[in-house]
Amino acid sequence: MIGYYLSAGDQTVSDQFSPYVWGDYGFGALIKKSIRYKKYGEGLELLLIKYYVHGKFSSYLPLEPKVGNYSKANKDISVDIGVPSYLFHEKNEFERREFIVDSTIHAVELVKNRLLKKKLDVDFDSLLYDLKALSKDYLKREEPYSTS
Repeated sequence: MIGYYLSAGDQTVSDQFSPYVWGDYGFGALIKKSIRYKKYGEGLELLLIKYYVHGKFSSYLPLEPKVGNYSKANKDISVDIGVPSYLFHEKNEFERREFIVDSTIHAVELVKNRLLKKKLDVDFDSLLYDLKALSKDYLKREEPYSTS
């Protein structure tokens, strides 16, 4: 149900950010392993979280998370999240993981609020509960994701 997209300003930035989401122990990988086949209703197939990470060649960096339009045909919605240097690159290992968790949970909450009036069959409370439970394992990890 949750997917990630990354637009990075350069390869170095991409290499630094990606392991926190897609690496062997990335949050996206953990979500995929743990709740991939769990159903949270029929109203939403994909919640795509799109990170726009600041780098040398960044062209789009939203100041606030921006929720896209819900597609009834595809049952999907996206949230654009800007990632300036001070929110990620200048942080320590644990703070970077916290950013991934917090931004994911915040994106789900934004979508929940946006779609309330549509009365879709989506159990956002269960999804948020599961994400918060998964985040405990993700945040406990001792090995670093990157060397920078």
